[in-house]
Amino acid sequence: MIQRVSGILVVLVLVLSLAFLMLQATPGGPELAYLGVNPTPEKRAAVLSQLGLDEPLWSQYLHFVGNALTLDLGVSLTTQRPVSELLWQHVPVTLELGLASFLTWTIIGLASGFIAAARRGGLVDGAVRVVTVTGLSIPSFWLGTVCVVVFGLYVRGILPSSGWVSFGEDPLGNLRSLVLPAFTLGMGSAAIVARTLRASLIEQLDSDHVTFGRAMGLSDRHLLSRVALRNSVIPTVTVVGLMLGLFISGTVLIENVFNVPGLGQLIVKSFASHDYPVAIACTLFTALVFLVSNLVVDLLYYAINPRIRVQYASMGRGSR
Repeated sequence: MIQRVSGILVVLVLVLSLAFLMLQATPGGPELAYLGVNPTPEKRAAVLSQLGLDEPLWSQYLHFVGNALTLDLGVSLTTQRPVSELLWQHVPVTLELGLASFLTWTIIGLASGFIAAARRGGLVDGAVRVVTVTGLSIPSFWLGTVCVVVFGLYVRGILPSSGWVSFGEDPLGNLRSLVLPAFTLGMGSAAIVARTLRASLIEQLDSDHVTFGRAMGLSDRHLLSRVALRNSVIPTVTVVGLMLGLFISGTVLIENVFNVPGLGQLIVKSFASHDYPVAIACTLFTALVFLVSNLVVDLLYYAINPRIRVQYASMGRGSR
């Protein structure tokens, strides 16, 4: 576990370093939010000194990473509001959208993959394969744009084509504003989950131990649900765990397509305006979601697969 935590810290530093380089490479700077139009050289020098941008690049980098790792989020340069307040405002929207889409499409993907494997070679299997290939072939931002055009111009009034309504303000309106972004965000991921589970189940059903069980008189339903499914859990858990991180990061595109005021929209605005404190916080949160989802997958491995538990136990005895 200590190695896992150390690895998380290393990855966070690498991610923050990349974010720092990206912010430095873009034209302009965070001082633009303070200087306005045609600033005097004296005002520019004062603002650069106030923000610490007159220091050497290595010193700026150390402050950048140090503030991020100590969770010193600071104040937004453009809105003058605490960064923690901005995150508290935008992150719940992203979590609601990401988790709603993740849970819905994961269930659909698992059910589709299981049914397709159970009806291998049949009409249902063929339909699932066609739908999953189609879902993988369509870019989410293109699908989102099509939804905005269709529901904004041709099919008005059924579902909102953009905007967001909070649950506390109007529960039904919140559900309606959630449908199109969640549909767009999760369709491709559901296809990946369905194809992964189907392929893993079929591989298990063709294995020698399942053939032996069938020869012993065990029913196909028992072999599918008790034997093949159990052995297919690990590769599927891997995909589902990675999908959780992708759902949160995928909202960067989807939120801007549907004008959803979540973390994705905040990320784009912060990088466009060189709002360093907000950009740091958004980068840190997104990286943490990925790393925590990977850690959860590892813990699920430990809980599901007895062989992994034995390996960890033997490693612990060997270290003594």
